[in-house]
Amino acid sequence: MGFDENYYYALAAAILITATLAGAAIRWFHMCRPYDRNAQYYFPGRPFIVIGFLSTLVLLPYVFHPRDADAWYVTRFFFLGIIPLLLTVLLFSYFGNIMEWRKWRSPMHVIGSPVALILFAALALAIWPGEQIGLINLALTGCLLYIPGAVGTAVCLASVIVVLAWARSFNEDDYSNPNDFPVAIAKRWTLRAFINLLLCWTTVLLNDRRVMAAAMLLFAFFAVATIISALNPHRDGPIEEEDPSEADEALPKSGVSKKVNSEILSSIRIVVEEQEAYMESHLTIQDVADRCGYSRSSVASTIKSEYGGFFDYINGLRIKNVAAYQNQHPEATVQEAAEASGFASRQAYYMVKARLEKQD
Repeated sequence: MGFDENYYYALAAAILITATLAGAAIRWFHMCRPYDRNAQYYFPGRPFIVIGFLSTLVLLPYVFHPRDADAWYVTRFFFLGIIPLLLTVLLFSYFGNIMEWRKWRSPMHVIGSPVALILFAALALAIWPGEQIGLINLALTGCLLYIPGAVGTAVCLASVIVVLAWARSFNEDDYSNPNDFPVAIAKRWTLRAFINLLLCWTTVLLNDRRVMAAAMLLFAFFAVATIISALNPHRDGPIEEEDPSEADEALPKSGVSKKVNSEILSSIRIVVEEQEAYMESHLTIQDVADRCGYSRSSVASTIKSEYGGFFDYINGLRIKNVAAYQNQHPEATVQEAAEASGFASRQAYYMVKARLEKQD
């Protein structure tokens, strides 16, 4: 008696589940030091990523019953109705948190809730004891498969466009923002999301278990690659998140540390305020440190203690300059005043102003 090829398909699903469960465990329990001291900043969207990986557990009926038609349809629905929404949540939970943009959550609840109900209903039928219930076959080959898939795909493509727009903005318009938007990782993950969408539609439309098995192995590979790439944070971190021990070591331990700190502060003010370095759109903390002649950690510690952080200090000066510029040039537009004050764009000015006002 030959070996049933259906078990090869079940093995592919088991590999995918194993890879994602391992990814969920690593993502939740492992964080490199010293970044674990501020997990919310360095690993944004971590709970959503974990939940997304755990969602592959709905494929278990297919693992144990690869011949069952209902389990097969649940698998197809997961690929087309669920994965596009999960990709959207993963992109926005990570990059949306970096941008402090959380408006995506309400629409996702509205869209995701009925889709989740359909999945759970289909899953219940797939694992229902006894003979196969044929209603799921009819339902999932019709509107309950392709309509959620089309909606989820449209939403996912929209999220890809938004994240790429953010990446493009930060690539061209660096305004000393502490968010340190990871442009390279954004491009990489959006490309993976697009490839995953193509895989989902290809496997569901072809309705071939061999193609599905190959897609599952590719998804397992992408899951492993994503976890490996996310082990270390892709953000340099705002000044206020630097390791305090590093900053402390940079300052003398003797009784003259206050004097040294005063000298550093004076040098910072000369460079940033008197020489108007804050008006440079691409100014970084390292630029200030180089011009002051002190280490980055020393400058960082001083700015932290005196102004609350590099972002607050630099952009506070820029916002004041915008107001002064508008008073001196009543005919100037907000765009002109923002650019003359060191902001890369009017949007950057409004974003920073709103954030500082929120902190106050």
